[in-house]
Amino acid sequence: MLISTESDAQHEQAPKPGEFDVALVVVHGMGNAFTSQVLLEWAEPLLGRLDWLARDPLIGGEDDRHGVKVHESTLVGDAPLITATVTFPRRTGAQGAARLVQPTPGADPARRRIALLEARWSESFVPMTRGQVFKWAMPFLWRAIARMLRLFLGTMVLVPWYTMRQHLKAPAATLLLPRWLNFIVDWVRIIVGSAFYVVVTLFIVALGSVATVLLPLLSPLLLIPWFKKLAQGAIDGVVESIGDVATWKERPVRATAMRLVVRDAITRARELVGDTGEVQVLAHSQGAAVATYTILEELRPADFRLRRLTTVGAAVVLLGRENWPGRSTPYHPVDTWMRMNSRASEPDRLAWENHWATWDPFSAGPIADRAKDARARWRTAYFPEGATPPDGPEEHAVHNTSQPFLDHSLYYDNVPQVIEPTALHLLGDDYPRPPAAVAALENRLSVIGKKSSALNVLASLVIAAIVPGLPAVSAFLADLVRWVTSFITGSVAVVVGFLTGTAPESDTTAGAWLLAADGESLSTGGWVLASILLFALLVWVGQRIQRWIYRSRVWERCPYDAKIWLTLTTIPRAAYVVGAATAIWLAIFVWWTEDVSTLLITGVVLLIISAFVVVEPRFAPAPVVVPAPDFGPTGTTAQAPRHAPLTRPTIGNLIKDPEYRDERDARARLTRHPTTSWSRYWARVFYRWSDPGTPTASPVTTNSTTP
Repeated sequence: MLISTESDAQHEQAPKPGEFDVALVVVHGMGNAFTSQVLLEWAEPLLGRLDWLARDPLIGGEDDRHGVKVHESTLVGDAPLITATVTFPRRTGAQGAARLVQPTPGADPARRRIALLEARWSESFVPMTRGQVFKWAMPFLWRAIARMLRLFLGTMVLVPWYTMRQHLKAPAATLLLPRWLNFIVDWVRIIVGSAFYVVVTLFIVALGSVATVLLPLLSPLLLIPWFKKLAQGAIDGVVESIGDVATWKERPVRATAMRLVVRDAITRARELVGDTGEVQVLAHSQGAAVATYTILEELRPADFRLRRLTTVGAAVVLLGRENWPGRSTPYHPVDTWMRMNSRASEPDRLAWENHWATWDPFSAGPIADRAKDARARWRTAYFPEGATPPDGPEEHAVHNTSQPFLDHSLYYDNVPQVIEPTALHLLGDDYPRPPAAVAALENRLSVIGKKSSALNVLASLVIAAIVPGLPAVSAFLADLVRWVTSFITGSVAVVVGFLTGTAPESDTTAGAWLLAADGESLSTGGWVLASILLFALLVWVGQRIQRWIYRSRVWERCPYDAKIWLTLTTIPRAAYVVGAATAIWLAIFVWWTEDVSTLLITGVVLLIISAFVVVEPRFAPAPVVVPAPDFGPTGTTAQAPRHAPLTRPTIGNLIKDPEYRDERDARARLTRHPTTSWSRYWARVFYRWSDPGTPTASPVTTNSTTP
C-alpha cells in the first residue's frame, strides 16, 4: 500500500530504491512469528519516537513541516516494508548542548529517508518433530537454568555485596549516609536479596525438575485421546516457542536457511540505500545469535554498507552457532568483530551495541567470548570506577519491567533506554544528541521508575494474599457475596416467574461454594478468588499510576523537574509498601499473637523494612553504559584498542549539572500558554515551586553553559 503524496512537495515524495539514507532490518527471536509481526513491534514505537524527536520545540521543531511522513506500509506478502521520511530542523554543531541553539530562520530542514524491513524465517524450513525438540530440550534446559541463576545471583546478591565493599573503601565525604548507617543498610540489602534468591532458586529448580520428568513422557501421553485433547494445544505452543532454537543448534542445513533469510534481508536493504546510505540491523533473542553469526562469519559488512548491529535480549552466548556432528570449532564472535574492525578503515567499521535487561534470563548479561570476561563486563556496568573492562560491544544494561521472566519480551516497549537510542542512530549525526548529564539522568530515572513498578506488583501480591482472609474483611466479603447472589438470583426468579406465570423462587445455594460452613466468612475457594481479584485490581491501579508518571517524563514536552518526578514515583511506591507491611502486621495480630510488646517490636521492624524498601530504588546502584573499545583513526591491527574512562555520577550531582539545568530551564520557557494544557500548567507550577529563582523568559534562543 502506497500512501498518497503531494507531487509538488519534493520532501513528501516517496524515495525510490537506492535513495534511502538508512535501512533498518529487524530480526525476530525464537518462536513462530507472523508476517510483519516483528516489523510492527519495532516500527510503531520507533516511528512514534522519531516523530516526537523531530517535532521537539527545544531544537526548533514546532513547524508543521517537521515530523514523520509514512510513504509505504506494506504489511502483507513476502516482503513487508515500511518507508518514511523524517524532517527536522537543520542545525550546525549537532552534538551536546548545541541543541539549545535555535536553527537558522528560513533554512531548509534536514530530512532522513528511512526504510524498515524484517527478516522472518518461520516458514523457511520444515520444523523438527515434538519428540526431537523434547529430546534436545532436556539438557539445554539446565544450561539455561544455570545461566539464569548466575544472573539472578549477581542482581540479588552480588550487587549489594560489592556495594557494601565499595562503601567501606570510599571516603566518608562521598557517602550519602554515615558509614555505620551505610553498613547496616548494605547488610539489610544483602540479607533480603539473599533470601529472595534462595526462594527464586528453589522455585526454578523445582520447575526444571518437573519439566525434566515430564518432557520425555509428553509424546507417549499424546497417544491417549483425552490427554491429547486436553494438552495438545499447550504442548504445540511450547514446541513452537523453542522449536526454532533446537533447529538452530541441531540441524545445520535448516540453520543455514535461517541465515539466508537474514542475508537476503540485508541484501535488500543494501539495494534500498544505494551507494550513499547505510544499513543497520536490530536483532532480538535467537535472532541476535543468527544475525551475529551471519554478519561476522559469512558477510563483509562493508560490501553491504552495514554500519551498525544492535542486539537486544541477545542469546549470542547461550546459542552460539550450529552443532555439526563430530565438530567442535570454537565460536568467538567478539574476537571476530574486533579483528574485523581493526583491519577496516574508519568509515567501514561495524558498530555493535548490545542491550540486556538486568532480569532477562536468556541474554543473562553482557556478550563476551569467555565467562570471566562476561563477569568482568557485568561488574564494570554496575561498578565502573577505575575499571578497565575486557573488549566487547557497547553494553547497555536496561530495565524493561525489572521483573524476572518478563524482561525478555518487552525491549520494544522501553522508550528511554532502547527505542530512543535506536531512533537517534536512524536520524544520524545531523540530529543533536542530548547532553551527557541529561542522558545519564534520564537513564537513572527510568531505572527508578521500573523498579517502583516491580515493587508495587510485589506489594500487591502480599496485600492480596492476606487481606481477604482477615476475619473482618472475610465477614464483609461474605455479606457482599450473599447480597450479590441474592440480588442476581432473585432478579432472575422474578423475570422467570413473570414470563411463566408461576410464583418466583430464588436459588439460595448460588454462590455457596464461596462461603464457609457457617456462612459468616469466606471459604478457601472464596479467599483464593477474592485474592486474585484484589491482586488484579491493585496491579491495574498501580500500572495506571505508573503509566501516567512515565508519560509525564517520557512524552511531555515540558516534563516535571527531576526532584518532583522522584517525589511522584515515591508516593505510590510508599503507599503499596506500607499497605503490604500493614497487612503482614494485621496477619500476625490475628493469626499469631496479641502480645503488645511483640506486636510493637514487629511493627517497628516492619516500619524499618518498609522505609528501606521505599528508598532502595533511589539509592541502589544503577548500571552505566560500558563502551566499545576505541579502535583509533588508522584502522590498523597495530593500533591498540583504548577505552574511555568510566564514571557513575549520582542523581544529586546530575540534577546540579549546568547542562541539565540549562535544558530544564529551556523546556520550562517553552510553556508559553499554560492554560491550554492541564499537564503543562501543573508542570510549570511544580517547576516554579522546585526552583522559584529561575526566571520564565521567552523561548530560548541562545545556549548558556553557566549554572
